[in-house]
Amino acid sequence: MATTRRVYLYGIALVALGMLVAGLASLLELLLQTLVAALGGLPAAVGPDQARGRVSYAAALSAIGLVAWVVHWTLANRPLARAADAPAERRAAIRKLFLYLVLLVGGLRLTFALSDLVRDLLRALFGRLAGADLLTGSVTHPVAVVAIVGVFWLYYARVARADRAVAPEAGAGATLRRWYVYALAFVGLLLLLFGTVGALEDLWAALVVPPGAVQSSAEWLGGALAGRLGAVAAGLAAWYLAWSASVAAFERPDEPDPESRSTLRKVYLYLVLAVAVAWTVWNLGRTLYVLLRVALVPERLAGGWGAVVPDLGGPLVTALVFGVAWAYHARVVEHEAARAGERRRQAAIRWFYAYLVALVGLGALAVGLGGTLATLLDLAVQPGAPRETHWWADRISLFATLVAVGLPLWAAYWQRLQREAQEPLARDALVRRIYLFLVFGLAVLTLLGSGAFALYQLLRRALGDTWSAGATSELLAAASAAAVAALFLAYHLRVLRAGAPPLAPPGALPATPPGAAPRAATPAAPAGPAAPRLALAVVRAADPARLAAFERELAARLPAGVELELLPLDAATAARLLAAAASP
Repeated sequence: MATTRRVYLYGIALVALGMLVAGLASLLELLLQTLVAALGGLPAAVGPDQARGRVSYAAALSAIGLVAWVVHWTLANRPLARAADAPAERRAAIRKLFLYLVLLVGGLRLTFALSDLVRDLLRALFGRLAGADLLTGSVTHPVAVVAIVGVFWLYYARVARADRAVAPEAGAGATLRRWYVYALAFVGLLLLLFGTVGALEDLWAALVVPPGAVQSSAEWLGGALAGRLGAVAAGLAAWYLAWSASVAAFERPDEPDPESRSTLRKVYLYLVLAVAVAWTVWNLGRTLYVLLRVALVPERLAGGWGAVVPDLGGPLVTALVFGVAWAYHARVVEHEAARAGERRRQAAIRWFYAYLVALVGLGALAVGLGGTLATLLDLAVQPGAPRETHWWADRISLFATLVAVGLPLWAAYWQRLQREAQEPLARDALVRRIYLFLVFGLAVLTLLGSGAFALYQLLRRALGDTWSAGATSELLAAASAAAVAALFLAYHLRVLRAGAPPLAPPGALPATPPGAAPRAATPAAPAGPAAPRLALAVVRAADPARLAAFERELAARLPAGVELELLPLDAATAARLLAAAASP
């Protein structure tokens, strides 16, 4: 009954809140436009009839939404007045879903409205915004949205904070909060990165554009750059607020559901790393591609480097911006690996990152090898076939670039992972199996696709279709892709079947990353018949947080060759274990 009641009350409150916010924002925007028209002596943007229609519609939304929201939100909060029911209500998953959905949607709405507002203000500052633009929504619309949505967002942020102070979140409540925080952080980070890339590309273009084509500073700053800077400002604000809240939660290990054990935090970090690594590698490849094209086709420099420099701006600034994001989040992953209290968790965090980067490098290497092989075979089989000018040079530049970027990236991380796989803990890790079977899947799908395409082409020929040079090129490309896929499939199958030779003692730990705390070592197998010595101790603490702090401090002080594992037990189980240990 309580769950059904919450679904009804919070669901209606959510809809009513949306109506109220939309109505109030529309009324405020109309009021601002009227004030601008009156103060600036401008003609009204809408006629009296249209104005009455807008006011009536917005007022109706506001009035109905306000009544429904106040009634249902008040009823939803009624259990908070009863001391016996308040904790359960504050912890309820439906209430948490309502609060964090409001905060997420409101946060995204604020982010995009702030981006529009900064853009419009910059355009106005540099004289690119006319008075008529203010009457059609520029500045006035984002100001209204920021003002109205911001008030309700701050109110519900305060409600959520009060709930957490009284009833600390765990389980579903903590998970919903993380969805809100990391979704907002991810959107804000993407806005920040792509906005920064766009702004730097505009600056690059302004520096290398021919003097006669340079716009005035007002036109340039108030044009596309204003929109880029708006995205940068809004993305930075959203990402910083969400990420700093996450970092603060991570630094509180005494919470019932600590952030350090959050799966969603890992998903966020690895998703950001996947985007940053892939985009950095791709744009480094684009940079090398431009340079290789110049090297293979010297006439491209006939007009001097000025004809090439504009093409380098986009890839260079993109690789720089996303490379910074890559370096920062990789450092976060290493820091959290060093902070992890358990040996297996500490290693797993590092492995997820390393296998992710290795997979990106392997993908670039495979595409580069396949394309290079297809190009060389095409030149050998069809030396006189008609092709576009500089066809082979453009293709070799592209695919050789992918090889040049992918090979060192994959080799550097894969060699380190292979060294760590010399011990069972790393060799049997779930993330290693995921990587290997993902490579198997991609390789087999490539083989199946290439085989199907080759059979399709041969059947067309057998049924009398005209064979062309383009069909030969496509068949050679499919064969090259299949050859590369077969090569990597065979190699990784060998890795899976053979494992790694035990070149290190079985108890050796993976290498500790720079800055990581020392880890407890597993003793190597004794050379003689003596068995490893074990000790049993019972540690009691009134507060679980103190027990966790004791475990971390003790693990940091362990001597070499000693491993520690604390298992939470109830009093009866501890007594039985001690009795069993004491018996002969």
